[in-house]
Amino acid sequence: MSDAPQDKVTVLSAEALAQLKSFPLHGDERLQNKLLWKSPNGDTIVGLIQMAPGARDVGHNHPSATQHTWVVDGTVSIGGVEATAGSYAFVPPGVDHETVAGDEPVTMFYIYQPFAAEHDHDHGDH
Repeated sequence: MSDAPQDKVTVLSAEALAQLKSFPLHGDERLQNKLLWKSPNGDTIVGLIQMAPGARDVGHNHPSATQHTWVVDGTVSIGGVEATAGSYAFVPPGVDHETVAGDEPVTMFYIYQPFAAEHDHDHGDH
């Protein structure tokens, strides 16, 4: 998706989103990441993370990036705070946080904003 033209509206249907390749986040098969868009200079990354029930994205921080997350489906704990479907979470730079899925699958939409194209996080090809 990051190769989409920058001069027109792009809409992905639910079927097209389902067909997008996902990859394990941090090497964990229970955490799947779909990269939806990446700005040409790498300063904004947008994607979907799908977590299996009980999956855990271990504690970490992003020293030079902010992360915005909208919980689409399911319930997770983000930084020790419960977030249900429809909730929004903001993680400032340098703040340790762990994300733990509840008893059902979780889908989260995220915007990851490093302060430079070269940054410190494993969300795929960025």
